[in-house]
Amino acid sequence: MCYFNYPAYKRFKKIALILEFIIPLTIIAFIASYAFLPQSYRYKKPELITITRGNSLKEITYKLYDKKLINNPYLFYFMGFISGYSRYIQAGTYYVSASESPASIYHKFVNGDVASAKVTIPPGLNIFQIAEILAKKKITGRKQFLEECFDERFLLSLKIDEKSAEGFLYPDTYIFKIHSNPQNIIKEMLNEFNLKTKNLKLNYDDLIIASMIIKEADGNYKNGMGLISSVIHNRLKINMPLGIDSTSIYGKNLLSYKKEDKFKIDLNMNLSYLKIKSPYNTYLNYGLPPTPIANPNIRAIKAAMDPAKTRYLYYMSTKSGKTIFAKTLIKQNENINKYLR
Repeated sequence: MCYFNYPAYKRFKKIALILEFIIPLTIIAFIASYAFLPQSYRYKKPELITITRGNSLKEITYKLYDKKLINNPYLFYFMGFISGYSRYIQAGTYYVSASESPASIYHKFVNGDVASAKVTIPPGLNIFQIAEILAKKKITGRKQFLEECFDERFLLSLKIDEKSAEGFLYPDTYIFKIHSNPQNIIKEMLNEFNLKTKNLKLNYDDLIIASMIIKEADGNYKNGMGLISSVIHNRLKINMPLGIDSTSIYGKNLLSYKKEDKFKIDLNMNLSYLKIKSPYNTYLNYGLPPTPIANPNIRAIKAAMDPAKTRYLYYMSTKSGKTIFAKTLIKQNENINKYLR
């Protein structure tokens, strides 16, 4: 005779019923704790992760795992697969830290919260210097940016019928995406230039003069820009060589860029530059250089268009940075002897 232990069966059913709820709840709690808790409670420096179009969830997961930004690739993959996040991940470059939770990482990827950097371009920098700053901030490659600055077909599409973007990249503070397309950066800086100059009847010669003013004024000399402009205009009127060091320096950098794959920017004047037969050598050539030599701000542009009314033909900077003007070469030499010797 088979004896059926009903009380034991009842206890077993009760335990099975409890386990039926406890096990799934435990699994859910475990996954939730993984999803919303940071991978590391110690601060970890963010690293750049690039997701390209066509990357699978598996490829993305192992990119993160290889850089030790997640500690369990299987759970991370499972979370993205079950939630459906994998279908909405956007391509781009992201800052990701192991101090973040997997949920916050997915939130970035799904919302396209790509990495960006704030960058300030001071007045008076040329395209070579701007390229260096952008490269250091990982915004775009130095070489790629310069190639676009000299791409005449691209520039023509922006209504710049000139040899380079020099002079048209307005100095300001910008926020750019990391690993941006250099064309987008040029467009944004050009838009700012157009916005600042839209009410001015600006021609290319004015822009060239403004670029020399901003270099000679060292970017910050507010009151003397109109006076420096007057010297340039006065020399042009009497067909006198401008004799500006910064144009020769620019010519040397441009020549190096065209000849050398990994050239270094030179910002210091060397007497040997005065012997270089370049259209930027304003000691040997008359008139303006062929292009701007820097990117001026609106103050320098207005000074170029509306110079002070003077008879000055010379200027020099003292050791303290003050600019002294003179009408004659005799007076200029007196100033040099007085302030520099």
